[in-house]
Amino acid sequence: MLSNDIIQKNQFKLFSYMFLMTAIIGTLGYYLSSVFGWGYTGLGCFLIFAGILDFVAFFFSDVYVIHSTKAQPISEEAMPEYYALVREMCRRNDLKMPRLYLVNTNAMNAFATGRNKDRAIVAVTSGLMERLSPDEISGVVAHELSHIENYDMLIMSAISILAGFISILANIFLRSSIFGRNNNRDNSGIFMLVGLVLAILAPLSAGLIKMAVSRSREYMADAKGAKICGNPLYLASALEKIKGDNIPTANASTETAHLYFSNPFKKNGFAELMSTHPNIDDRIEKLREMSV
Repeated sequence: MLSNDIIQKNQFKLFSYMFLMTAIIGTLGYYLSSVFGWGYTGLGCFLIFAGILDFVAFFFSDVYVIHSTKAQPISEEAMPEYYALVREMCRRNDLKMPRLYLVNTNAMNAFATGRNKDRAIVAVTSGLMERLSPDEISGVVAHELSHIENYDMLIMSAISILAGFISILANIFLRSSIFGRNNNRDNSGIFMLVGLVLAILAPLSAGLIKMAVSRSREYMADAKGAKICGNPLYLASALEKIKGDNIPTANASTETAHLYFSNPFKKNGFAELMSTHPNIDDRIEKLREMSV
């Protein structure tokens, strides 16, 4: 179990990310207000909306994630063996049983979401359930249970909403800068230059935050997950199979990609470099080192 100090530290990180995202939204809102001549009234509206967005991100991010991924709840009658597997791991490790969901896709993947342990959800894909052994499934689920224990899922789910809105707002600004009318004609050239730079950097910064949050926590979740399932090779074996899976995860988006157990887009090259997930081979190597 985590100490209160670690939980408070994670909550502080969340509020820090939310503050940074809100500052980006406010800055872009200021320039959009200038473009359309809304003045401080427009800026105030953007800041109020940013506050509402923070509230929604904190309390209802799991609803957004479940809706966007089209995950459906699993009944114990439908999958009794899976329920028994998860319940036994939770019992052995004194963990609270999460709600279990299923995403209907042939890809092998999983994610966790929820504001706290009482609202925690672990979702797996139908492809993962069909193509992995029970031991390998236990390794993947243990990884997601680790995210729940570390309170990672709140940070990662909330950022999905905030980063998504920043991308939308930046896109609106780019379009308005190109096709709109600037009422501040005296310094329109400088305004356009600064505004365009901000509009380009804003979604990039949001993406970098997602990468930093996800990559650093994936290694931690692998290590803790290996202890929860009882054998790091269970998780390593699952990663080996998922590494060879080239099927993209249905309903995944750039806003939710960092939540998944592995990169849901299955791309190589530059896309892999910018992935929110660490290299699978590195993860497998670290897990195998744990078993020695």
